[in-house]
Amino acid sequence: MTDTGSDRPITEAIEAMELIHSADLSPQGTLAAWSLSRIEGEAEHRGLYLGKVTEPGEAALTLKFGDSDHTPSFSPDGSRLAFLSHDGPVVRIVVVRLADAPDFDFDVLMDPDAPARSVSGKPVWSPDGRRIAYSATLRDRPAGAPYRITRAIGWVDGIGLVDDSTADIFVYDLDTRTHTRLTNDEWVNSQPTWLPPAARPGSGSGSGEGPSAPAGPARIAFRAGLGPQEWRLSTAAVRSVDADGVDGAVTEHLRTDDILSLAAVDGGRIAVTSSGTRQRSRGRLFTLDPADAAADGPGSPGPVDRSAGLGLDLNGDVLGDIAIPFMDVDPRLLVHAGDALLRVHVEDRLEVHRIALEGEPRAEAVLAGPGCFYPLAVAGRRLLYATGTLDSPPDLWVRDLDSGEDVRLTDTATHNRACAVPCTVTTFRVTADNGPSVQGKFLRPAAATGALPTVLLIHGGPKAAYGEAYVTDAHLLCDAGFGVLMVNPRGSRGYGTDFADAVIGDWGNDDFRDLMAAVDLAVGEGWADPERLGVAGLSYGGYMSSWIVGHTDRFRAAVIENPLTNFSSMYGSSDVGLSFLPAVLDALPHTDPERYWNLSPISMAHTCTTPTLLIQGEADHRCPPEQGKQFYSVLRRSGCVAEMLMLPGAAHEGSISGPVPARRAQNEALVDWMTRYVKAAASRL
Repeated sequence: MTDTGSDRPITEAIEAMELIHSADLSPQGTLAAWSLSRIEGEAEHRGLYLGKVTEPGEAALTLKFGDSDHTPSFSPDGSRLAFLSHDGPVVRIVVVRLADAPDFDFDVLMDPDAPARSVSGKPVWSPDGRRIAYSATLRDRPAGAPYRITRAIGWVDGIGLVDDSTADIFVYDLDTRTHTRLTNDEWVNSQPTWLPPAARPGSGSGSGEGPSAPAGPARIAFRAGLGPQEWRLSTAAVRSVDADGVDGAVTEHLRTDDILSLAAVDGGRIAVTSSGTRQRSRGRLFTLDPADAAADGPGSPGPVDRSAGLGLDLNGDVLGDIAIPFMDVDPRLLVHAGDALLRVHVEDRLEVHRIALEGEPRAEAVLAGPGCFYPLAVAGRRLLYATGTLDSPPDLWVRDLDSGEDVRLTDTATHNRACAVPCTVTTFRVTADNGPSVQGKFLRPAAATGALPTVLLIHGGPKAAYGEAYVTDAHLLCDAGFGVLMVNPRGSRGYGTDFADAVIGDWGNDDFRDLMAAVDLAVGEGWADPERLGVAGLSYGGYMSSWIVGHTDRFRAAVIENPLTNFSSMYGSSDVGLSFLPAVLDALPHTDPERYWNLSPISMAHTCTTPTLLIQGEADHRCPPEQGKQFYSVLRRSGCVAEMLMLPGAAHEGSISGPVPARRAQNEALVDWMTRYVKAAASRL
């Protein structure tokens, strides 16, 4: 048996990679702007580049402003580019005239009356190019000052204290150089979109104007979430407001439990999508007419489901673990020629489909294949997209929507391949206990032979999937000489609603059997050494890893990151506890406390003998630190070998996109723990 691993520092290959962060396409479809990220020392740096779509081989032009420039946005005439730039904790909008190349004059859109304003999301140009709408947070509470919580959800993962992070919609006038605040309502308002004239409703102030007054002001629609009285994290509203700030009244058009994104549509309507992450649901596409009364009002026609009967799961979630925002569930809704262009989850892949916004429901695949495809921008007949695989992070391409011809814009893949040890991927199917067919993948170093020390890597969610998306942890382990087993057990997304909902009220049973069947297959095929097995995962993957080591001793080691270990205590401590846990357990803690206890890994932690490393983000509000600490304490009390690695400043996905020291510490700890307790274990082969 040959066991191949690298002698380089554990994180060297990963930290040498170049990753596409964000991108946009000019309205003429002739230019593309993109941000490229690299890790340098203790920080992630992002540089901005400009390239010609019609001359992809020509060297891209660098727009050097700050150390972290990203999220480009072309003006409607293509003459200017707005982008975001970090300055410490503050994110600012910067505008540059492209005709000045290469000697750019950068215009920073700062409000002297609000120096702590921090912008989030893409800057959105008005149709005439004279104004920019944006979402921003004003932080004015002194650091360390006492505060009072009156919200049902006081803290949210990745945001922190909600009262400090509420965001409002602003408009910047480039002629007068003035900022106008349009909302001030203690919600987190985001995704502004300029409504066409036909979408101008009445003032909403009881003036008696008709619902579509032609002389009404320009309006901006936006998504409002995390309201002061909302106890469901996913509850959100579609609202609109006067873009001039004259009429401060906000009109609400739709409020429901799952709104991911919105975009203006010709004819005065708004397209809206849901994420599909909730139980017993899939991602969907709606249209609504803002000229109507509130969608839930008497006699209102309400939103129209444009995805009904199509059998598609929109806005899917094939999980990677690299810091590329559009690889996550992405609030991007592209509209082109009367259709929406959206990504669709199909097993272990993401495709891009064109879905009709009017007429009979209709869908057509635009981009499909062995990888994952991410639509980023559309202009004229061209679609800017990114595509990647489990072997390679995404690069940028442009598709001619008429001819189907593709042009490649970036080639980070060549650079990134030179950084890592090559690996091979085997895709397989397995069935456990007469259950459904389950898909999985086995990664191994390309030069390795025979049965390898193997880590079962379990994805989060559980309503997500591993597939054709780059997973850093898997490649680090391959680089160190391990085989890596990645499985989509029952509860995963991409295989239909019945498959995804199969574990509701019964975590740790059918999903456990599916995972063990995959391990048995890997051992039976001679891929994995049965005496050298490890298990690891984050979030739900942390839950299953915790459950596994309490129910079997076949694994030599476990690395459990940001886990759910006690349903009862998580109900009141997690940002999703009040809504997510009753949905996945099909019960409330006070109506079925036995189910909450019996399905909690903490209930069997005292029986665990597997050497276990807990990794916990200190700023995790999804699976709070108390979850990992409880499990760790019981392990130590029962005499199990256990350690705990705390990551300051890291949220739930802090080891993926958080502070570089947190990412590095997790990478190193995972490989070190598995090397100590799995790779070094004696094999009987």
